[in-house]
Amino acid sequence: HNSMKMGRMPATPDEGYGSNKPNSKLQWFRNSAPYINAHRNRVFVLVLSGEAIASDRFATIVHDIALLHSLGVRLVIAYGARPQIESRAKAAGVDSEFHKHRRITDEALLDCVVDAAGALRARIESLFSMGLANSPMHGSQITVSSGNFVVAKPLGILDGVDHAHTGEVRRIDCAAIRHCLNQEQIVLLPPLGYSSTGEIFNLSAEDIAAATASSLGADKIIVLMSHSDLMDEQGVLLRQCEPQYAAQLLVALDPDSDAAAALRLSINACNQGVPR
Repeated sequence: HNSMKMGRMPATPDEGYGSNKPNSKLQWFRNSAPYINAHRNRVFVLVLSGEAIASDRFATIVHDIALLHSLGVRLVIAYGARPQIESRAKAAGVDSEFHKHRRITDEALLDCVVDAAGALRARIESLFSMGLANSPMHGSQITVSSGNFVVAKPLGILDGVDHAHTGEVRRIDCAAIRHCLNQEQIVLLPPLGYSSTGEIFNLSAEDIAAATASSLGADKIIVLMSHSDLMDEQGVLLRQCEPQYAAQLLVALDPDSDAAAALRLSINACNQGVPR
């Protein structure tokens, strides 16, 4: 059945891999081995927010992604750029407005969106090109591929509001993405889509991720949030839940928060057939 799983890796020495005791490390590897075997050649879609990319710890996140890649997981990364777009819009004196969680993208703002997306793409690609010693990146030679994989259409007029160059996914070029994954490349999807007439549209990373995961038949979506972990009504960390329960939690959240965006994405993805 469709389910959602939210959690985190063990964080203290007593919990497993952080221990310096040889037996603990061996036990952790034994426990991990079945998962490594189960996930080899599986497709995971990762969602990176603009806040996550701006974090001081983003290089560490890239190392973790590289480790997944080295274990044979086939990775598609959809990334957002909200704070980076806001910064560029403010510097350019361009108004940036939202309607029902969607940014209204006029011509001036589209320049900011394209600029931000391109700069983040270069940053992500540069980090995957690193060859740091004593890290998962050492000698990895990871190739990152990006392109016009997302075909978009205009969102149009909603509630009397013209969203201009804000769009939504029309279709995903799955054949092209699978070709890249079969070549052991990581596929990078910016928050942009392109129409058959050559127009550029501003899309949400969450919508791209859900559509891509569904179209590819991905095994899992992983969302990296910038804030606190998701808790239940008693304040206990939610390690897994089903979409119906997630929908109940969503009602109590700030609709513009990262947690709300992650829940909307997760519910949407599960309803489209993504198992986890």
